[in-house]
Parts: sequence; structure tokens; C-alpha cells
Amino acid sequence: MGPRAYQRADALICEDICERMMADSRLDASRLDVRVAAGEVSLSGAVDSRQSRRRAEDIAEAVRGVRHVRSDLRIQDGLHTLPKRR
Repeated sequence: MGPRAYQRADALICEDICERMMADSRLDASRLDVRVAAGEVSLSGAVDSRQSRRRAEDIAEAVRGVRHVRSDLRIQDGLHTLPKRR
């Protein structure tokens, strides 16, 4: 248990989510945007499957300090065949 009024910094939450997404071999996060405000995470962008969408949501929910995850992720068929941006 932490101090009564402690709230983890949004920047740290965002960094943890992004690092976990990058490290996950089952998720291509190159077309995702992650925003955090007052512990609430907003995910937007495109993924290639329902599994990828759920994986991104699960990763965000598992990070310490996250209060709520709002997902606006779109599933786009054939996304995995597109070349990655540099």
C-alpha cells in the first residue's frame, strides 16, 4: 500500500505500457497510439486481429497505476502484410 494521495505519473504509466507492447512478440504496436491522463489510458490506431486488440488492452490494464482503459482500436484485415514505417 502506498501513501493515501499517491498517484503514479501519467508519463511513467505511458512509458511502461509502450515498453511492454514493444517487448511483446505477439503484438505489432507500430500503428498504435497510447495516451494517459489521470491514470486513464486511451488506445487508438489499428491492429490486425481481435487477438491483437485484446492483447494491447490486456497489456495496458496490467500496468500499475492504470485506472481505466478506453480502446478505440480498429481491426484491419491484411494489416500485417503492409510494410512497416521507419
